[in-house]
Amino acid sequence: MMEFRYEILPTDFGSRVLLIPRTAPLVSFQIWVRAGSKYERPGITGISHMLEHMMFKGSRNYGPQEHARRVQEMGGEFNAFTAHDKTVYFENISPEYLEEIVKMEADRFLYPSFDPREFSREKEVVMEERKLRTDNSPYGKAEEELFALAFQAHPYHWPIIGWASDIENFSREALVSYFRERYTPSNSFFVLCGQIPDNALRLVEKYFGAWKGGKPQDPPMPREPEQRGSRRSEMIMDVKLPFVFLGFVTPGYCHGDFVLLSLIDRILTEGESSRLWQSLVHKEALASRAGGGIYPMGDYSLFFFYGVSQGEGDVEALEAALVKEIVNYELEPPELEKARNQVLAETVSSLERSYYTGISAGEGLINCGEPGTFLRQLERIKGARVEDVLEVWGKYLKEERRNTVLIRGKG
Repeated sequence: MMEFRYEILPTDFGSRVLLIPRTAPLVSFQIWVRAGSKYERPGITGISHMLEHMMFKGSRNYGPQEHARRVQEMGGEFNAFTAHDKTVYFENISPEYLEEIVKMEADRFLYPSFDPREFSREKEVVMEERKLRTDNSPYGKAEEELFALAFQAHPYHWPIIGWASDIENFSREALVSYFRERYTPSNSFFVLCGQIPDNALRLVEKYFGAWKGGKPQDPPMPREPEQRGSRRSEMIMDVKLPFVFLGFVTPGYCHGDFVLLSLIDRILTEGESSRLWQSLVHKEALASRAGGGIYPMGDYSLFFFYGVSQGEGDVEALEAALVKEIVNYELEPPELEKARNQVLAETVSSLERSYYTGISAGEGLINCGEPGTFLRQLERIKGARVEDVLEVWGKYLKEERRNTVLIRGKG
């Protein structure tokens, strides 16, 4: 097991700071907020993502884009992302600039401007983003349809970017209200990973000390009912090559079976040596591309597969072949060992960067309450036996749990 030392310290304003010392010459400063699409409701879907955009549009002491300009002048990296369960802001910088970074982050978290003109412009930007990535993208539209089909009760049903009608009707008042509700000290935490200055905690308390707000009242989080039969959706779109998506609701990030499913993912979908590619593209010549992956989320995950046809032919034959490979519950020890070595090597390699170690630890803390969750997962992968993987494979990837989205061309 790799060395992983950390300390979680409370702050005097009601938040927590996760410190992960590394010898790397940089420090990754991250702020994690429990503000993702699952905390939204119909009418304001996508508002977490919209709020992330607005957090870059100026605050009391910094104008729009000034934060970004200063980080770039420091030679650092910065960005943010919104997911189903959280929004994360980060900078990767030299430790000598940490105080300036903490000062700027505190300004936008405590005193964002949310200028009405910037809000109107950014709403148009988000609408264009949705059109580009979803409405005008057959693959984006199929992905959105797959989530809506697979999750009937849970808020994972709606997209992170939000429904178009909700985005169009966003009000600045709703955004400010959501910000005040979710962006509070007790609903957020800090991660510092890398070469951490001795005064890091004092810096956070110095600049964030005036941050106020209580614990938000989370909306009821319904359990997804057990799926007892396959579901199907077919759409006609302007595509030259028909394609099919399959999805299965699987356990969330903290569940012990999640990492075994990641091994199955590697075996079935990863690269041109994967089972799907070898069978559907090379052997049967039914697909031009084939693959898949797992969307890891806190409450559940979605294990998906896809196949893109080689022409305008029989997409049902491609679908049948895809299903056949997925439910081919056979596994030999060498195949498992190859998948295990690939997952372990890639994970350990990514953890050499402070940013990815911080992200891995933050994921464990926000979802499971334990920053070292990823190490437990690595140990589970190391000890996985063929029979363990086959048991999980047959449990979750079966006919009555399948969701299918098939896209046909207009011709």
